[in-house]
Amino acid sequence: MTDVEQRNYDTLKVGTRDIKWVTRVFLLSMIFAFTLGIVAYILTLTFAEPEPVSEAIVSTASAATAKVVITSNYIDPMWAIFIFNSIAASAAVIGSGLFIMVHHLLIGDIAMRPYHRIYTRFSILFELAMRPLYTLLIKITAIVDRDFLSIKNSYGEEEDTIWQYCGYGRDEYRKFSYMLPFTVPLMILMVNGALMGILLAFFTFNGAMTGFELFGNKGIIVGLLYNVIYFFIAIVPHGIIEIPAILLATAIGYRFAYVQAHEVIDKGLFNKDDIEELKKDVAYTSAAARDYILSRYTWKMLGVIILILLVAAYIETYVTLGIADHVMQTIDEKIAFMFGK
Repeated sequence: MTDVEQRNYDTLKVGTRDIKWVTRVFLLSMIFAFTLGIVAYILTLTFAEPEPVSEAIVSTASAATAKVVITSNYIDPMWAIFIFNSIAASAAVIGSGLFIMVHHLLIGDIAMRPYHRIYTRFSILFELAMRPLYTLLIKITAIVDRDFLSIKNSYGEEEDTIWQYCGYGRDEYRKFSYMLPFTVPLMILMVNGALMGILLAFFTFNGAMTGFELFGNKGIIVGLLYNVIYFFIAIVPHGIIEIPAILLATAIGYRFAYVQAHEVIDKGLFNKDDIEELKKDVAYTSAAARDYILSRYTWKMLGVIILILLVAAYIETYVTLGIADHVMQTIDEKIAFMFGK
């Protein structure tokens, strides 16, 4: 291993901090979605009927799994599950590097604005309209990431610089550059966590309602626990290795994002007023992304993750259902004995 490769390995190597971060975001997304789902159920039960919420959740879950269902019509379900899980893992790892290339488009857009006045006016109006959302995003980032506060406002004059053609300034672009690398890891964690959360809310609420309809008030807890147990028993056999594998893939992407974000601070990236200097910063970030994507560490870790996902897909296809059926049959017998049915 060359000195450069060793340095890249040491920089990109996932640590405990990275694993904790992705796990925390995933769990918080799941808890938030679960809470939101339960609140929606309670409100609709109070003022109307809960069926619309259930239909919305079922539709969301169906849309999320439709690709696997459709593909399994042509190939073995195990391979369908494996392919799409591998795509998700690859997106988490490689996508974080590829997303940095957005700087090419953004700086290229700024470079052409001095020569297209009408386009520039509309762009500035749009960017000013989006400022409240951007300001909110900055405030949230400052709360959850104290390092973000290291990007100080320079309050420099921007009237005769390239930034006069934008609805934002140099400091705002730097803050955006800090947040940009985290986009892919955050999206993957939040979407998957939210999907798990709303499905858990669906099983929890409908289990309680079914228990009430069958056995009255004393059946609420039984029905709730029954559905929650089914939810987890249908996930745990394969999820115990599949979910950590996806989280590990996201942690790799997060690690790269963390390094890139802090280089905005440490190396003073995008802290220029000249378009050519900004293009040099784009070239630097692109080179870093390329090194990350092509590094041995990245591909070694991705290869391990894909192998784990292959095992998880096999378990999900051929083992999980049998375990779930056995456990739920045992629970059914105990419930029948308890309620004399």
